[in-house]
Amino acid sequence: MSNDSSLTKNEERVLFGMVKYPNASDKILATYLHMKDSTVNYCRNQLEKQDLFQVVYLPILNRLGFELLCINFAEYNLKISINKRKNSMAKDIKLADDIFLRIGDPEKEFSISVNKNYSEFHKNTLARLEKMGNLGILTKNPENIIFPINYSIIYNFFNYSGILRHAFSIKNTDLTNKDRDENLLKDKKTVKFSSIFGNQDLTILSQKEKDVFIALIDYPNKSIKEIAELNYISLNRNTLSKMRQKFLNNGLMRKIIIPNLDLIGFELLVYYHFRFRPDKPPTNEIIQNLNSTATILFFYNDFEAVILCAFKNYSDYKFDKVKKYSYLNSHEILGKSPEPRKYLFSNLEHIRKFEFGLLSRNI
Repeated sequence: MSNDSSLTKNEERVLFGMVKYPNASDKILATYLHMKDSTVNYCRNQLEKQDLFQVVYLPILNRLGFELLCINFAEYNLKISINKRKNSMAKDIKLADDIFLRIGDPEKEFSISVNKNYSEFHKNTLARLEKMGNLGILTKNPENIIFPINYSIIYNFFNYSGILRHAFSIKNTDLTNKDRDENLLKDKKTVKFSSIFGNQDLTILSQKEKDVFIALIDYPNKSIKEIAELNYISLNRNTLSKMRQKFLNNGLMRKIIIPNLDLIGFELLVYYHFRFRPDKPPTNEIIQNLNSTATILFFYNDFEAVILCAFKNYSDYKFDKVKKYSYLNSHEILGKSPEPRKYLFSNLEHIRKFEFGLLSRNI
């Protein structure tokens, strides 16, 4: 795979702008990116035709009764053929209502699940383990890392704007200045990614609100008119539009855009799991040094951190790894931690890719 994006410079800038401000219109993006409205519209259509991004409505699950964010890692039994394992996992996926992201390569898998409490997590995990254990798919029990959402710091939750800006070499001079930028988008109620889960107030939805909420999650690319005409919705467009805006304004859901990194020159996905010494919880300085332009996911608490990064090549990964471990070891912060787990995009299979529909049905 080439290390360079196959996109034009305009397409790169528009993809970055869409990811940074997913609710922005072409007109607003054109002002932000110093481009013509028609150019932005053309590039957006070209990116969509090439399947270079995925639109997702992210439910803010801690506002809806979910307490635990769980990172799950499993190693496959290589004696089982890949086809047999895939067939078995296709059946198993029906049991995994709590998982919204599940990726695997020929040797291992990584997934993220959300549960209402530890009892639910235990029940769901046991169901998967029993199924996969009986089929002989695993070599040992999976590793599960649990983060209570309201008692953890979710530093980055699939915000790709930083990684794209670095990869596409987008400069400050390419963009509207910061003050105008904030004024330009203030009416969009843009929420910083670091504060997506900051509001901990629990919200109870009516049955009709649940139906609409789930439909928006299930069909992120459908128009308001198409969703309003669904048999189980049967609302006029104006009412449905107001409900969607209410969900967004009240911080119950967030529109995000996920770029398909494998199609724009990225080769490697890396999963870091750091355990900190109990007498040295992470400071802001430590977190800043663990973060990088390659980061797309970052959770931490006083005892451990999980970071997901993407790289264009192995050399970039090695540089990032050495920098992280050198800093942690020189400051005597690191406890016993596993080696980073690496996934080649060329071998990667998305068993479930940012699918929140099943989770939302458990609201």
